[in-house]
Amino acid sequence: MTPPEPRDDSEARRAARPAARPWTLRTASAADVHDIAVFQTETWREAYRDVVDPAYLAAVGVPERVASWGLRIASPARHVVVARVRDAAGDTSGDDADDTPGDDARGPSADDARGEVAGVVSWAHGDLRHDPFDLDLVELTTLYVGAAHRGGGLADALLREALGDGAAYLWAFERNARALAFYARHGFVADGTRKLDVPTGAWERRLVRPPRPAPGVG
Repeated sequence: MTPPEPRDDSEARRAARPAARPWTLRTASAADVHDIAVFQTETWREAYRDVVDPAYLAAVGVPERVASWGLRIASPARHVVVARVRDAAGDTSGDDADDTPGDDARGPSADDARGEVAGVVSWAHGDLRHDPFDLDLVELTTLYVGAAHRGGGLADALLREALGDGAAYLWAFERNARALAFYARHGFVADGTRKLDVPTGAWERRLVRPPRPAPGVG
């Protein structure tokens, strides 16, 4: 069989791109607050309908989350990174755009609010002065991925962005089997501490990832 004629470089690059729409990770800014609030509301109502009190899901919506995300993003103690997926129909970047999964376009720009929110992650250092359940470690405070973007590595990328391979802890709902399995895969184990998350009416487990031993130790 005669091989087909080679295509031009731009066509070859398009063919080589992954089937899933690529994401971009950016430090969240005030321009992202409303979109993140809408995203969290939709994600919680889809993912947590069998995990938390349905009355909570019905009562807490975008206005409440706009207020909370505005405070988080403005706080110097909290780090927030948003993952956005550019709408292919509205992508005018041209064939030479290097917009592959995991690209990092940090800092405010005209494109800050472009594209659909696919996920969000936030983290801070635990503060024992304010919460007796805190540990003297980095706490993963948020990690959400939209239903349409699960299974493509975005959750892994967000976790890596927040924590790298370092020691950390987080709280996960006891009835959220998918999240518990995900964190176990990344080295987190339950340390036996649990608490009731009063607003949602759901019990949580504390999961901890210990520090790695220093090279040559152990």
